[in-house]
Amino acid sequence: MLTVPREFKTSSRLFDKTANDREQQRAVRVSKRKFGRVFSTKTAAAGYLFQIILPPSMKWGYISVGKSASSSTLRYLFQAEYGCDMTAKIKPEHDINPAAALHMLVEHGIFSRALWQGMSAQDILSPKGPRERICVVRDPLARAVSGFHYLCQSHRRQSLWFARDRFRMNAVQGFDWDRHCDTPEGFELFLHYVAWQVETEGMDRVDGHWRGQKAFIKPEVFRPTIVGRMEDMSSYFKLLSDRLGAPLPAALPWENKQDTGAFNLQAYKPAQTLVRQIYAEDYEAFGY
Repeated sequence: MLTVPREFKTSSRLFDKTANDREQQRAVRVSKRKFGRVFSTKTAAAGYLFQIILPPSMKWGYISVGKSASSSTLRYLFQAEYGCDMTAKIKPEHDINPAAALHMLVEHGIFSRALWQGMSAQDILSPKGPRERICVVRDPLARAVSGFHYLCQSHRRQSLWFARDRFRMNAVQGFDWDRHCDTPEGFELFLHYVAWQVETEGMDRVDGHWRGQKAFIKPEVFRPTIVGRMEDMSSYFKLLSDRLGAPLPAALPWENKQDTGAFNLQAYKPAQTLVRQIYAEDYEAFGY
């Protein structure tokens, strides 16, 4: 008789199934009905539930905000959940994030998404939901600069990443991708584009890497119990370690860090004014 080592009996440690379409639609419908003032459409509610990442243990739920230490957080949460580092090397065809494999864990049952488990926003807050609800925030100006550099990187690598926004900026603004990348002028054009999109389509339609953090997290819905700040990552990981009962990493992870380029874009005054206007709710909600 074949004997399976205990550590391989993982039925309780991995997600072996996802909710069917009817169950997922129920989660969206219930979320929209309960939080109709927050979710403008069912699509917005579905997108929100899609961004909430869960482990099999349900010790935590993490809402993954672009350009706010999401890759670094996922690396630590893998360690906390499974007791080892995530060392599998995967290079997706179009993803420019060198830590893309960490974001693929949800696709293979290592982690999952609230939507895929048929969990509504109410379920996340219920006793069957995660014990801790985690998010990370970042100074809006620093995050906007990082998002812009990431966008420019996608052009330099001729990637399909952010193609829609790059085409639209080229057409609507005359953004010159050979001249404006990583420059103060280009950064200002980028911010005008984000403001235009917010005005015409709403903040929920803005790409998650530069969507407003309050709009992304929706703290009145998610009600985070742990709010990390990128300006103090050591305290954030110490808090995670304490709350999750997991050891601190040997070195603080810092994944997908962007090259700041030749210009200090944070010092560019016109951009500072625009960021204050576009992300006013973030400054107020998170105390920046």
